[in-house]
Amino acid sequence: MRIGTPLSNSALKVMLLGSGELGKEVVIALQRLGVETIAVDRYPRAPAMQVAHHHYVIDMSDAQALRRLVEQVKPHLIVPEIEAIATDELLRIEADGLAEVIPTARAAHLTMNREGIRCLAAEELGLPTSPYAFASSLAELQAAIDAEHRLSVSGEAGDVLQRQGAIAVERPGRC
Repeated sequence: MRIGTPLSNSALKVMLLGSGELGKEVVIALQRLGVETIAVDRYPRAPAMQVAHHHYVIDMSDAQALRRLVEQVKPHLIVPEIEAIATDELLRIEADGLAEVIPTARAAHLTMNREGIRCLAAEELGLPTSPYAFASSLAELQAAIDAEHRLSVSGEAGDVLQRQGAIAVERPGRC
């Protein structure tokens, strides 16, 4: 792969999906190598956007918006940095030859899908894991608590529940 000159027809273009502080450092490092950089995030003025050659604000979990941007910008490489990405679409983008996902679209799809990575490790590969259950309702959550699983809550909460009395059901102002 040839790097070329940024902002020219010979440029190697790298798109970062997620433009936080880590993305900013990646952009700076890539630019030192002579790579044309594209920072993408869901909000304007994200840190990497402040230093990238180009920047875009899209909902990266919207598969159509993600594909449209990739087709418009035509990056050679895509580096997913955050979890809120339409990873199924990344698989299709890579399969269609629109861009190469680093390390791979499948790796991004598996690692950014916590249920997927847990099932891959425990069920497909047979690796030892702690007992687990997935819950998408309060009843399923209660069943997991009753089974005495140690609960890890992902998403905004990011809490670890270790006993039945530790759960708070009501969150004012939330759906």
